[in-house]
Amino acid sequence: MSIFDINKNYDFGDFLPSISKLGINPTQSQLNSIAVFFELLVDENKSINLTSIVEWEAFLLRHILDSACLNLVFSENDYKSNLLDIGSGAGIPGFPIKIFNPGLKVQMMDSTKKKIGFIDKVVSQLGLTDTYSHHARAEELGHDSEFRSQFDYVTSRAVAELPTLLELMLPFVKQGGYAIAMKGESVNQEIQKSTKALNELGGRIIKIVDPSEFIENYPGFLVVIEKIIETPKRYPRRNGVPMKSPLI
Repeated sequence: MSIFDINKNYDFGDFLPSISKLGINPTQSQLNSIAVFFELLVDENKSINLTSIVEWEAFLLRHILDSACLNLVFSENDYKSNLLDIGSGAGIPGFPIKIFNPGLKVQMMDSTKKKIGFIDKVVSQLGLTDTYSHHARAEELGHDSEFRSQFDYVTSRAVAELPTLLELMLPFVKQGGYAIAMKGESVNQEIQKSTKALNELGGRIIKIVDPSEFIENYPGFLVVIEKIIETPKRYPRRNGVPMKSPLI
């Protein structure tokens, strides 16, 4: 049980009709979990820089609804899938994904220990099962046999431009699985720069999902990359190199 009052009256306003357009109809328990997550986030944000979004309505729009758009990619048969979120920070999109898809095994990774501590706290307070955290860098964990080529889905939000992100994500994806990059309005330019990275790393872009077809004025896109061949063992390169010298 959370230390917070999950019965506190939160106004979900336009959130419920918006999220229903994504095929999600949250239970009261899931709404309670969202409220507890918000309170934990705001409380912890007083001592750790986790987010600039501390208002309830903005939290629902920018963090929860934004993350829920990933359900436009997941199939109805993904209840046993294994998902890794890279650069999870405050657990976004990892926690919303888990709340709305409780059958998914969700793992979150971040290089900042304090952020991983927060993620662990939320997992405990919400009583989430099959939800794990890893204090690590993608450049290192991507060479660990327990993680490399093990995931049906790998997600990432606002970590790096696509050529860099592909090198950090694709080593974790199993062949036939998918990397999903949450990108902003520069998506087309980033895709144009990603040809070499896709060829080198064994991926191909199969679709670009525009959530604004479902949610009015949605500002981003989901780039869905299928892993078609195994990523060469030399990738990802050592710490910092994918960011400093992307495969362009």
